[in-house]
Amino acid sequence: MSDVDLAPPARSTPPAAEPARRSLGSRTVSVGPLPAALLLLVLVGTATTSGFATVDNIRAILTAASITGIVAVCMTFLTLSGNFVSLGVQQNTVLAAILFLSLTAAGAPLVLAVGVPLVVLVVIAVVQGVVVARGMNTVITTLAVGAILFGAMSSVTGGQVITTGGRSVGVLGQSLLFGVPVVVYGLVVVTAVAWLIATRTSVGRRCLLLGASRPTAVLSGVSITRTTVFAFVVLAVGATIAGVLTAAQLGQATANDLSTLTIDVVAAVLVGGTAMAGGSGSPVRSAAGALLIALLNNLMVLNGFTTGWRLAVQGALVVVVVLAVQRFSRAAR
Repeated sequence: MSDVDLAPPARSTPPAAEPARRSLGSRTVSVGPLPAALLLLVLVGTATTSGFATVDNIRAILTAASITGIVAVCMTFLTLSGNFVSLGVQQNTVLAAILFLSLTAAGAPLVLAVGVPLVVLVVIAVVQGVVVARGMNTVITTLAVGAILFGAMSSVTGGQVITTGGRSVGVLGQSLLFGVPVVVYGLVVVTAVAWLIATRTSVGRRCLLLGASRPTAVLSGVSITRTTVFAFVVLAVGATIAGVLTAAQLGQATANDLSTLTIDVVAAVLVGGTAMAGGSGSPVRSAAGALLIALLNNLMVLNGFTTGWRLAVQGALVVVVVLAVQRFSRAAR
């Protein structure tokens, strides 16, 4: 046998894995038609709606986009990995807010008041990740966990409003830095970190590959359990940050708060172009999608749309975007 026959393979990664890695940068940097859509909404709002272009209203839009965007950016990893979305984000976020306020009212230091909700949500995320990795449907699992959390919060609080007990925590949610709400900087930081993880780390590439082709991911040595758990944990971190910032803004929370957060986050992720089946998407585009949803909601509120009509418009927008993405994907293939 010749030396050539004994030579080790030139590459250990299956060929199908490399295109996924090479395409990661373009899939996670491009924002597609979102800038044009955002500009169009701004122009329409400025031209047709009184009070839209005021400083206070712009701050309100950015604040709403930041809370939704933080969760949407962190949910992107779950969708990228082929697990669609979590339908329990509202309950997880509210749980973080209630725990934060309860600990603050009890006199706990800020680090503990933030750290305990984070640990609790991460534990819940790990359990969900393991269950989903072993074959349970993501939607069913997260819906069930959300129902359990809502029931537990409603029973423990008795439907009462949880407050800070008089302690001030507004610096986290109400402060301005150079005229911009602090929560906006939170979104920027979370998006930047998420983008770096998605494009510059092996775990980010594993999420993408798992959603693009599970068989290829398995052949490449990707652990389905570890990758799925990672995606859930990232979402738990985002829900904790959003919950704490929301609690700091309002100074109170109930189990029924943030009733539209789930649909807002799902809409932001899908409008941002993340594929429902996984394998293609971007934290940056999810953040842009959150801004678009916040702009649209703000316009509808200023023009007197009821909650029902706002949800209907959002639902229609998601359907149109998903159909358009599927059509363009088929054309590209």
